Amino acid sequence: MKKFCILLYITFVFVYYAGAEEMKSNDVIVEILIGSEKAEGIIYDNNAGRSFLSLLPLTLKMSDYNNTEKIGKIGKRIDTNGLPLSYDPNVSDIAYYEPFGNLCFFYRDFGLSNSLYSIGRLTKGIDIFADQKQDFEITIKRK
Repeated sequence: MKKFCILLYITFVFVYYAGAEEMKSNDVIVEILIGSEKAEGIIYDNNAGRSFLSLLPLTLKMSDYNNTEKIGKIGKRIDTNGLPLSYDPNVSDIAYYEPFGNLCFFYRDFGLSNSLYSIGRLTKGIDIFADQKQDFEITIKRK
């Protein structure tokens, strides 16, 4: 019985995380230009994602925060209605931090945070973000 429960748990975790990596049909692919390098991401089909996409193309000055994420001030509020009031980001997640109006690219794991909203994830180029040692500029556009 114990082996069966362990097998069931492993199967559940695999199915859950494998499904989390799939792109949904209404998600939008974006290209992020960092100097001469390119990263790619997916913006989710939720209120915050759609609100963010309405601002594209967008150029932001990015800086490091807490050796965990790169952040840039968007300058406009994003609609977060219908989303959970807290979020626990993972490596490669793209998020919106409402109190400061920041777009966040997580290159290290972080903990549960209030007023942080998931809007997408990087699918290529997280290392480009992590390697930036000084402030830098990015341009985000639909692909």
